[in-house]
Amino acid sequence: MEHNKKARQKDSRKLNDLFLNNYPDKSRFAEAFRTLRTNVHFSFMEKEFRSLLVTSAGEKEGKTSTAANLAYTLSRAGKSVLMIDADLRKPMLGRLAFSQASPGLTGVLSDLLNTDIDNGTLEAFGVSDLFNLLSFQKKTGLLQLSDGREEVGLYFLHGKLVDIKWFTKPVEENLVNFLIKNSLLSREEAVSAINRQKDTGQKLSSILINTGLLRKDELKGPFDNYMKETLRVTVQMKTGTFSFKELHQSDLERFSFDLADIHQLYEEMVGGEERLPYLQSKIDSAILDVSTDLFLLPTGNRPPNPSEILGSKGMSFLLSYLTKKFDALIIDTPPILPASDALLLAPQIDGVVLMVKAGLINRELIRKAVEQLRLAQANLLGVVLNRVDIRREGYYKYYNKYYSGYYGKYKS
Repeated sequence: MEHNKKARQKDSRKLNDLFLNNYPDKSRFAEAFRTLRTNVHFSFMEKEFRSLLVTSAGEKEGKTSTAANLAYTLSRAGKSVLMIDADLRKPMLGRLAFSQASPGLTGVLSDLLNTDIDNGTLEAFGVSDLFNLLSFQKKTGLLQLSDGREEVGLYFLHGKLVDIKWFTKPVEENLVNFLIKNSLLSREEAVSAINRQKDTGQKLSSILINTGLLRKDELKGPFDNYMKETLRVTVQMKTGTFSFKELHQSDLERFSFDLADIHQLYEEMVGGEERLPYLQSKIDSAILDVSTDLFLLPTGNRPPNPSEILGSKGMSFLLSYLTKKFDALIIDTPPILPASDALLLAPQIDGVVLMVKAGLINRELIRKAVEQLRLAQANLLGVVLNRVDIRREGYYKYYNKYYSGYYGKYKS
């Protein structure tokens, strides 16, 4: 056990030695990463990138050291940078913070999938926390919220919000009375539709359209406004209690017909400004400080199903959240040819850098890796050639003379 501990500490020191702060600013090593940083910025022209994925065709091509040093170089330029060790098969970046405890990427995603949300307070779990957790866990049932003044119910079918009811809304302000006031429905027609709803359990909107009382285009505007008003009341709940009751799928089959995608309406309403006290605390507790403006989300415990985890909805949410929190994300992933993990993440990332170690892998395999990235619709920024022997063909003399001359002329 002691031997293994010393070995891990030795590996940690070796990886830490890759950081540019152990090299002179004017060294070729440091200059190479400043050039890479500049080239990455030029690749996006006027658009500023927020996330970058570093991968390779095969193993031992230098992707982890490149990810670490590119992140370090970006942080030296005044950006807050988060390194994410998304290599769930052979993680290396996490050794940069060997002595710091963190549940890591897998721990955070496990919480998203397994958190118990049967009941609790809206101070500990924001409405958006509950919305996301039910979505990640693909729950079917009724989420009831109450803040002492208002009470609403959100119906989820396999994690998708399919209906919402404002239980405390004054009767005179409900959808039926709105339609009557605007002469879209007579009182007799309304009574008939409501009685049918009680008998069948169908949605009122479905009944109004299926019986020919209203056309879909006539009902859509009032229905959208009613739903948005109900959602607005829901989003504003910041204190109170919640409870979730699982239901059978058949209990929600009446929600199969909808005038609007209520799930999407909710996402548009919060507009990325969700209140997430629970998820924020879980995610933030997993992020480690490495140096000034440089942070790390390590892998955590290695899972048996890396591809499923990286391709999950929870992972997509996590990337979206972290992109808003940091100026840049630098993500280290497994090589492409042995595993498909990088291809699952690449379409969600602003740009991909492919590492190639000079003389290690043949061109056909590199071409195959590039083709797979293109098929995944990744934004491949380019290939970084690593460990080039600049002493070949007299290049070393030219490079050394030019490099030393340049810094001899321009001193900082």
